Amino acid sequence: MDLFFTAVAAVMLYLHSLRDFARDVTKLGGERLRRALRKATDNRFLGALTGAVGAAFVQSSSVVNFVTMGLAEQKALPMRPAWTVMIGANVGTTLTAWLIAYKFTGLGPALVTVGGLWSLIGPRTWRPYGRPVFHFGLIFLALGLISTTLLPLAQTPEILAWRDALSTPLRALVFGATLTMLVQSSSVVVGLTVLSVAGGLLDPALSIWVVVGANLGTGWVAAINASALGRTARRLALFNAGLDLCGLALFVTVLQFAIRPLLAMIDEPGLQVAFIHSAFNLSAATLALILLPWIWRYLERYAPKDGASG
Repeated sequence: MDLFFTAVAAVMLYLHSLRDFARDVTKLGGERLRRALRKATDNRFLGALTGAVGAAFVQSSSVVNFVTMGLAEQKALPMRPAWTVMIGANVGTTLTAWLIAYKFTGLGPALVTVGGLWSLIGPRTWRPYGRPVFHFGLIFLALGLISTTLLPLAQTPEILAWRDALSTPLRALVFGATLTMLVQSSSVVVGLTVLSVAGGLLDPALSIWVVVGANLGTGWVAAINASALGRTARRLALFNAGLDLCGLALFVTVLQFAIRPLLAMIDEPGLQVAFIHSAFNLSAATLALILLPWIWRYLERYAPKDGASG
């Protein structure tokens, strides 16, 4: 029980630290983020790059998507550029998995120390900038704690029985999507998946489908968040969820033949998970951006007319 609650506490610390880091960064640089998103013009590639950089910076595609949908709802950003930003945000959020897979978790104590001291005794005007550094360190500190508890936890009968329940790709897919909708973050689910594979808690072959499910789940997280905004935001969220479904179709058909040889060249299971996460989002985003001029002719039929209310 002590081991179980330690693992749960570490997961809660990770979840709250990630949320607080995103909140701190958005609070300090929120207006800059909004200005950058407004500058995402009809150049779809610039819009996607803006979304990718923003999501990588705040470590959350949900934050970038919510800000983008809000701007689109206020008519400060046209729908088409707004969707390109959301497409890019799906790619930018994959940075988290690579940081975990390459074991950047060891930076946690140093970042917590620097950020904590900075926010307490740094120059007064700069102290607010110590908070995101502190919370970013807490993210990796929590991940390190999760990693140390997973190996002994993986050998308990209860966890072994739970692992057997995820014995098929479909179950793993549904599990990843459901868990993402519960915690409201695919970064959390993918990060835990990387650590679970590295700790022997999850079969690497099934972890791929958990990650794909997490990507599907994050599309519906945006749909849930959009329900509080209006019709334009809801349409954008549905376009984004549809893109994830197209990504799933692409993944289970064409990409299977290309990905398997590449996975065979990667020995580290955690890196395999990060690679799949990136490949899924990057392939779907690339296809959407290339086909966007043709796709949008059909999608814009569903765009709310000016003056339409929620």
